[in-house]
Amino acid sequence: MKRPVQFRRHIWQIVVLAASLVWLGFSVFSQSVNIHQACPYAVICFGAMDAGIIRTAGTVAAWAVIAGLLIVLSTLWIGRRFCGWVCPLGAVQEGIFSLRSKSYKIKRRLPFWYDRKFSVIKYLLLGLTIFLAVMTLGWRYMRLCPFVTLSRLPVLLWQSALVLVLIVISSFLVERFWCRFLCPYAALMNIAQKLGKFMGVSRAKMKRNLERCNDCGVCVLYCPMNLNLSESEYIQSEDCIHCGLCAEVCPKPGTYSEECE
Repeated sequence: MKRPVQFRRHIWQIVVLAASLVWLGFSVFSQSVNIHQACPYAVICFGAMDAGIIRTAGTVAAWAVIAGLLIVLSTLWIGRRFCGWVCPLGAVQEGIFSLRSKSYKIKRRLPFWYDRKFSVIKYLLLGLTIFLAVMTLGWRYMRLCPFVTLSRLPVLLWQSALVLVLIVISSFLVERFWCRFLCPYAALMNIAQKLGKFMGVSRAKMKRNLERCNDCGVCVLYCPMNLNLSESEYIQSEDCIHCGLCAEVCPKPGTYSEECE
């Protein structure tokens, strides 16, 4: 039986993923609907700096830009909850990685320094996409975007199709590989959280009760973002997706809670 929070979270993920698949169906069979136009990262791809693309793409892309901005803004107070509860690509990655055995998921954790070193890639990709948007060359990045591949089925761009295949393979080997190392939208949300911290905005964080915790490390082993949860009382990392798994795998209930700091 699934634990309560994970059950609710998976319901949210399934509903959003199902809606995305319905949209994908319309995208494939309709000339007027494009799933890529509904991607929240359209805040960059179709951003105000490239208004001509918005006019061409239509109302859907304009609403995607607004939604993308609101999601980024929400991270100031609730962190990257969107990634853990809503993002369909995140749900797909979880589903793929769940095919691995339990022992693999626990024993094949990457060292923390690996995440810190290579997570910089997503910030470089964010910078690249912003630069291309400023230069009205966003279409170059779009040729590598996995959502473009889905939106143009059955006609495929070999570049974005290759990226999609690589994401699937990497998600099977490393939990939430795209979220941790490559997603430029995740980088944008992280920067927003850093700015919020600089401005003194109180953000929801997972808190570890140091008196109850016995430092068994179970929460660290199960964290899908491979965060070192034992290094402080509050989970300070902007990469936390608020999945609540740390609280629910802990052998001492009540050790973790969510509070604003």
